[in-house]
Amino acid sequence: MFFQLSSLVERRLNRSPFVSILLCFILLSTWGCGDGHPKRSLVTGTVSYNGKPLSIGSLVFIPVGGGPPAQGKINREGFYEMGTFDEDDGVIPGKYKVMITALTSPGGSGLPEDAVDGNAGPVSVIPEWYGDMEKSGLLVMVEEDKENTIDFPLTDDKPKATN
Repeated sequence: MFFQLSSLVERRLNRSPFVSILLCFILLSTWGCGDGHPKRSLVTGTVSYNGKPLSIGSLVFIPVGGGPPAQGKINREGFYEMGTFDEDDGVIPGKYKVMITALTSPGGSGLPEDAVDGNAGPVSVIPEWYGDMEKSGLLVMVEEDKENTIDFPLTDDKPKATN
């Protein structure tokens, strides 16, 4: 197949055999390669607040040892899926500090249709310390080659800060 492809490229481009072989090598070496990013693991779960699913918000995973963060959006049922380079492509395995925010308009119910009004200051429907990676107390380990299900049962009890 390599030589057939090489001949085809050579005839099409009317170039020297060296150029044709080089082009074929480049083409074949890129087939089957990943997206060029580090390996990632699927991370999903639910976020609840005082026993009820949180229906709005977002999560950010900040790697303890450095590297790209991951983020996810919380849907109406409290479910989330994390992504690092794309919306749902997973998380690079390792240890992460977690920040969770859930903002609504003043007097809002916390439902998506009560999204923050640009003229009014946002109001958090969960304690604000969950939106601070040093104060949230949320620390997770994402394992390699495994689907990671990580649930966050948030409460009004203030957690201890993580180091």
